[in-house]
Amino acid sequence: MDSETEGLTAFYENVRERIRLAKSDKSKQDIIRNLYETFFHSAFPRMAERLGIVYTPIQVVDFILKSTDAALRKHFGQNLASHGVRILDPFAGTGTFLVRLIQSGLIEAEALRHKFGHELYANELVLLAYYIASVNIETAYQAVTGEYRPFGGMVLTDTFQMTEKGDLVGQAVLPENNARAERQLAQPIQVIIGNPPYSTGQRSENDSNKNLAYSTLDGRIHDTYATKSVATNKNSLYDSYIRAIRWASDRIENRGIVAFVTNGSLGPIYLASLYRSGVRKTQALQVSPWGV
Repeated sequence: MDSETEGLTAFYENVRERIRLAKSDKSKQDIIRNLYETFFHSAFPRMAERLGIVYTPIQVVDFILKSTDAALRKHFGQNLASHGVRILDPFAGTGTFLVRLIQSGLIEAEALRHKFGHELYANELVLLAYYIASVNIETAYQAVTGEYRPFGGMVLTDTFQMTEKGDLVGQAVLPENNARAERQLAQPIQVIIGNPPYSTGQRSENDSNKNLAYSTLDGRIHDTYATKSVATNKNSLYDSYIRAIRWASDRIENRGIVAFVTNGSLGPIYLASLYRSGVRKTQALQVSPWGV
């Protein structure tokens, strides 16, 4: 115990020092993201692997937000601040995307008051991240507007499970959270931003860390991406990242923007790989050096 306590004492002292030196909003978000990622991958490596937990550099988050705002202006004559533009981060982690949106100046304080209460939404599956994200988003809002409000758009949920047929979202477990999920599902969503989970492959009962199955969502992938693919082996179309593209595309229906991060190798693969030919035939993907 003495040796463990000694190590923790040094760790906490390091955390205090880093926080003391953090002056800008960006550096504070970097600290939150890095501390959480380090903790989670050390404490729960199997869950981190299965859920594909990856946290996003602030520079990438800011790029996606500004690019999404520009795309809204160009293609829809709106922007992220426009009344009626509902924004969802379905894989919120510690809330970095919505925090940076609040801090970015893309939404002025007056418009932010309405947006925060009625048009911003976020989902997170991991309880610890959910709590951190809620506090993080609420603190950012208070810093910009000078007033504290609880963030009612935050939902503790598996995003892919939300739209599955027969989902138990209406059951009496966590009734307030389920009411938030129902409100979110009832809203049309115009913008989906975030960093989807990256988790592939383990689907067999014999695997040591099996991924979950989603019959409704996987059925949509089968009827679209798999049907239109010219590849022989289509198993990789059911990884969590492709699921995220299919889920988000269905969620915005026929009008909206999906802006997701990809890892460094995925950009050219989407343009060239055989097994994603069905994705390219179905989706209008625009790939930048930072994401899709």
